[in-house]
Amino acid sequence: MNFNKKRPVFLDLLKIDMPATAILSIGHRISGILLFLSIPFFLYLFDLSLASKDGFDQARSILSQGFIKFLCVMLLWGLIHHLLAGIRFLLLDIHVGMSKQAASKSAWIVHVSEIVSLLIAVFILL
Repeated sequence: MNFNKKRPVFLDLLKIDMPATAILSIGHRISGILLFLSIPFFLYLFDLSLASKDGFDQARSILSQGFIKFLCVMLLWGLIHHLLAGIRFLLLDIHVGMSKQAASKSAWIVHVSEIVSLLIAVFILL
């Protein structure tokens, strides 16, 4: 067998210079997992809030805790990121922006627009 002697001995993901498209793809997967795992918690809060006025007040007090607010902001990022990256991936599926330069540009557009959208949403909601 012919082995390439320049292959890395180990992969340190923090030292690899990943392009914006790779970061976007990884973030899309992570946001999808976070959104999926948050479904039981939000179903519980929804059920609690519909049970009675006391249940609604209890759900409201749960959502007013600092850590839960942080969690909700992270899930809001996940929702915005997953939506915008999903639209980008759908466009790639119909062969819009397939060149390396266009794909990189659209990835940066998604990154910037998700940060701006998150800041606007957090400012409005909090």
